[in-house]
Amino acid sequence: MEPSEPSRAPFRFARARAAVAGLGAAGPLFVVASVGPLLGATALAASAGAWLPLLAADVGSAAAFVVLGVLAAAACALPTHATSLVAGFVFGHVAGAGLALLVIALAAVLGYLLLGRLAGGALRASVLAAPKARAVHDALLGRGEARAGWLIALLRLSPLLPFAATNLLLAALGVRLGTFFYATIVGNTPRAVAMALVGAELQAFDLAAGPGEGWRALAIAASLLVVVAVARIARRALQRELGAPLAP
Repeated sequence: MEPSEPSRAPFRFARARAAVAGLGAAGPLFVVASVGPLLGATALAASAGAWLPLLAADVGSAAAFVVLGVLAAAACALPTHATSLVAGFVFGHVAGAGLALLVIALAAVLGYLLLGRLAGGALRASVLAAPKARAVHDALLGRGEARAGWLIALLRLSPLLPFAATNLLLAALGVRLGTFFYATIVGNTPRAVAMALVGAELQAFDLAAGPGEGWRALAIAASLLVVVAVARIARRALQRELGAPLAP
């Protein structure tokens, strides 16, 4: 008989705690990279009434959005889901999608350089010491740049880890910056564009418009379903490539 979800919770917590402890000095940084974006997104949503009116669909606001979005995403303070959603909401479908991708590209490079330096060799050493993690390391780095790029793109599409935590992991594992960059763009583009489109549709959504807005609601729901479906397909593909089950 399978244990219920509540009964599994203590075991999952213990496993997560053991995994973080196994990272040594890099453990706290990994926790920040994983939890920080969620807390930031909560604070962003709660304070939207204060900062959202300050943004407008102009060049000045776009520049400010890119700078702040890059710094926040790279510093583990916001998830890229949130920056892409805001980009679409403020700047519309096309410009919003472009700005969302620009933030992701710049934040990925900045996060790679910053978090990789902070983690040092602690995370890499812990990976090499764990057989299962070593297998993932070898799959990423032991079979050529093209395969590494494919696996990173799948990891971004999944996503098994938050954006900032993935930056930290890949930087600490010594993935080449060029491979990291192009695979990140490929893997993040579908979700970034979809979330920007959702943001743009939410901005135009008007309940008072009546039944006609049903199509807009359907478009929002379809975009979110596409994001979920792509993530599941990528997760299964990544599991097949690594030849091992991935933790939920």
